[in-house]
Amino acid sequence: MDKECKKQIDEFNILWHRMLFESSYKDIEAKYTRIKGLSDNEISIIRIISEKEEVIIRDILEILNIPKSTLTNMIDRLEKRNLIMRSISKRDRRSYKLELTEEGKKAQEEHIKFEEEIYGKVMISLDTYEERENLLNIMRKIVYNISSR
Repeated sequence: MDKECKKQIDEFNILWHRMLFESSYKDIEAKYTRIKGLSDNEISIIRIISEKEEVIIRDILEILNIPKSTLTNMIDRLEKRNLIMRSISKRDRRSYKLELTEEGKKAQEEHIKFEEEIYGKVMISLDTYEERENLLNIMRKIVYNISSR
């Protein structure tokens, strides 16, 4: 990495954190009590369960690529908060399927609203449709290049 790239990385880091700070991230997050205190992976587990039918633990392990013991601890915490429940899977009787409780469904709805509020602030800070499309195109390129390495 050359000096110019390092300088750009440093500026990106500063701007990224400033963007989060200026968006009132913590104030927005405080409004959504059901998801408060959840880790990114725990929120991802709730999202995965909400999007797929008959989710078993192995599915989440493959998607999140985390150790089974870590996932088990997260599932235990989510169960204690009454956000998910485990039951024997009909698809694979040796596995547990995971389902959202009513509270878990409300937490997922909160998470969607939280993201809309945060990402909405970012998008409306740009002046035009074209600027927003340019940002999305650059982000698509980043995601593609990161995932293909």
